[in-house]
Amino acid sequence: MRTITALLLLPLILTGTAATGTALAQERREIPEFAALGDTTPDRLAEMEAFMEEYRSAWSEQDTTRVAALHTADTEWINAYARMFRGRDALETFVGERLFPGFSPEVSREESELMRMISVRFIGPDAAVIHMYTDSHRGVSRNEGEAARRTHFHLVLGRTEDGWKIGHTAIMDAR
Repeated sequence: MRTITALLLLPLILTGTAATGTALAQERREIPEFAALGDTTPDRLAEMEAFMEEYRSAWSEQDTTRVAALHTADTEWINAYARMFRGRDALETFVGERLFPGFSPEVSREESELMRMISVRFIGPDAAVIHMYTDSHRGVSRNEGEAARRTHFHLVLGRTEDGWKIGHTAIMDAR
């Protein structure tokens, strides 16, 4: 009877070990390979890559006007400290008067060079969510042995007459 019970439990034990291994990898902050999810086509992926290139470029140059222009007028932006800014004008003021002036342009260049998409999820023809991350020196990492601080961004985009625009941003530290 014990042999039968052990044989019946073996798949559960092995599955549990595999799941635990995946959870441990995620806990170690390993980044999965890029995933395109939802109604994906090469053209739509190219649109997201072009959007990300513009985002990276504006961020790298600390170009407050260009960063703000990538957002809708009623955007919501929540930073890693749970500070929320509603509206493009409020975001532009924060980025231009507090965020970018608080760090050297080199920090923003480094962040933009290291920005990587983890996934893009298309939700219908006119909406998408980009999950990306970057490692930077905009603040101290709380993880022992890591010099850089890892930050994740979730960008909710909608297609407008002027192209793709960010309607909501949620930023999280992986500390």
